Amino acid sequence: MKVLLTTPPGKTDERWPPLGLLYLAASIKKSRKDDVSVVDAFCRNMGIKQLAEYIIGERPDIVGLSTATHTFLDSIAVLEEVSRSLPEVKIAMGGYHSTFAAEKILKTYPFVDFIFKGEAEHAIVELLECLEKGQDPAGVPGISYMRDGEYVSNEPALIGDLDELPFPDREMVNGIKYGYIFKGLPLTFGKFTTMSTSRGCPYNCSYCSCASFSRHKLRYRSAENVVDEMQMLQDKGYKNVVLVDDNFTHKPERVEKICDLIKARKIKMRFYCEGRVNNASLNMLRKMKRAGFDVIFFGAESASRQVLEYYNKRTTVGQITSAVENAKKANMIVITSFIMGAPVEQREDMEATVDLIRRLRPHGVEVNVLDVLIGTKLWDEMDRLGKIGPEDWKTNHRIYEFMGGNGNGQSHSMEELERFARKGYKAYMDSLMSPAGTMGLAKLMLHNGTARSIVMGNMLNPNLRNALGQLKE
Repeated sequence: MKVLLTTPPGKTDERWPPLGLLYLAASIKKSRKDDVSVVDAFCRNMGIKQLAEYIIGERPDIVGLSTATHTFLDSIAVLEEVSRSLPEVKIAMGGYHSTFAAEKILKTYPFVDFIFKGEAEHAIVELLECLEKGQDPAGVPGISYMRDGEYVSNEPALIGDLDELPFPDREMVNGIKYGYIFKGLPLTFGKFTTMSTSRGCPYNCSYCSCASFSRHKLRYRSAENVVDEMQMLQDKGYKNVVLVDDNFTHKPERVEKICDLIKARKIKMRFYCEGRVNNASLNMLRKMKRAGFDVIFFGAESASRQVLEYYNKRTTVGQITSAVENAKKANMIVITSFIMGAPVEQREDMEATVDLIRRLRPHGVEVNVLDVLIGTKLWDEMDRLGKIGPEDWKTNHRIYEFMGGNGNGQSHSMEELERFARKGYKAYMDSLMSPAGTMGLAKLMLHNGTARSIVMGNMLNPNLRNALGQLKE
């Protein structure tokens, strides 16, 4: 069969390879003899019409598209045009949004034939077998589809043994120069890719759908399997790798074993990862830094205890502070994220978060207005309150669309939340340019190769002044 896997249409400066699709492609090629291709439409900045015309020109037997909430409607527009021109083509969708809205999608858009819920490496192979043999796919793990007007659905699929999966087939997207870019500023230099060393999350933050997607099951690849892939990437010339795990540091003994193997095999790449502030000991972070982990991201989110409790973060401001301090002592680049707009949040809570950003002096920061996405506890809460409209599942929403300012000290108007987000960025820039901040950056430059590359690589970048100006506003 001719199988075409694609990302949604769109436009982005931040080019990360479509890791999930590359896993699917590798799994198909391991088990079958299909003609498989991967189209990274998003990173190629392909519009709706351009992607539709490309798929129609390829005339595949099956199209698989992975979509997020913010790209869903554009994805549907592409698939509708493909179905109109190629009525015989089978259309499948996957990803987070498709998993949580499977029944709504199938009943609203009859040209979508199948939804893969959860992880589809095994499911897509089994579906292809069923299609080739003309069999009903009822036994395919995680599948949803319509049969004679009735909705058929299996539980979302999870892969138990991650080591059994073939490595993602990165050769499928050789023509794209990938990299980590922020506001026009490259943060990686040299050949770049992403990796996944674990899947799932045992936590249940109210704004995040990862735990629901993975049914709270965190599964690990073995340290040996992880470092085998790292070795392969180094042999192919890769220099920078972002680990996309939701929480790479959750199991410190595994992290340390990975670091030991990296050192033993003399792997010399630069790694970026995400960790939780309650798993950020100085000893572990120092060991990570010696193994090449130059950058770590912490989801701090708020300086307010009541907001952290509302988000079900199960962390404290003390842990946030300690984690950032430890990562700095380990000479890692520290990036933190914060969210404005929890329904329980008061103005003084947001002011406290701005003050925390100023005190922490992270090397990078994200300050976001709270999103309300299908599949999260927050979405379910808004639904119980009668805030969710019949069409709202098709797009992403900010909290101010459902919870405006109520005059009791809570400020959820768009203007107020965006004002506090700007204050957070300004506090970040003020702290970074302070005497203590500049001394910290000088120390970081001495001990962190990625920091030196970022600074030297952007000194003449025409986007630098604009990016800094946006953060100061």
